[in-house]
Amino acid sequence: MFLLSIPEDSFDLTPFKVEVPKFSLIVYGRGMELPAFTLERSIINLRSQVIKTVPLPEMIFLESPYAEEGQVIAFINDENEMREFLDNAWSLGVRGDVMTCGNAKSKGDIAVHSFAGDLCEIRLSISLLNSILGGGKRDNRLSKELDFSDLSEFISMKSSEISQELPQFIISPVLYPSKYFLEKFTGKTVKGYFDVTFQDSNVIYTEVDAMPMRRIAFSLRKEGKKVKEVKINVDPLLAPIYLSLIAHYIKVG
Repeated sequence: MFLLSIPEDSFDLTPFKVEVPKFSLIVYGRGMELPAFTLERSIINLRSQVIKTVPLPEMIFLESPYAEEGQVIAFINDENEMREFLDNAWSLGVRGDVMTCGNAKSKGDIAVHSFAGDLCEIRLSISLLNSILGGGKRDNRLSKELDFSDLSEFISMKSSEISQELPQFIISPVLYPSKYFLEKFTGKTVKGYFDVTFQDSNVIYTEVDAMPMRRIAFSLRKEGKKVKEVKINVDPLLAPIYLSLIAHYIKVG
């Protein structure tokens, strides 16, 4: 068990027992981008398989009525979205699984797997990555990083690098799955690489996508805006999880 120590409390980040079923499509609802893209990227990076990932409305309105979806794995928390997904899947004969940090009952050929606890979505993301690990060099390195032995120190250090005075975050493509939690925990606007209107900002990126984000930071400084650059220098598969935890640390710190 690993407990993340924060100023007011500690949270268990021990992975859930997760078995990833067979699937051909990943679907995600609001607030579940982090586990969905953690699973997608883990399979692409560690198993060399291309996986399609779509938001729930795209599946319901643009895909499932017109094409055979195959086996689906969905990440949904919102009750209304859950109802829409289960009803849609039942009426069209879609098969698959739902992973949720809420409550719902299985319906038709869709099995619902519920998880609970503080930082549930983040812990689920850790669990999914952990379940995909094999015996490769990168897998072994990630396995060591997932013991989180220096996590509290790292999060404390990185949170201190972020300027609380700046009203906006701009996050890199690698970090974009953490957008929901960064907004939720800090209450600030979060923009991404493809946005065009920026204020004074913390520009946050990883080693692999530093160059385009540094160009954005340079352009903002030329416009006279205040910019603070922060690099999350961990494996790209873990970086959105770390940024989500940093955002939570900022909230309670």
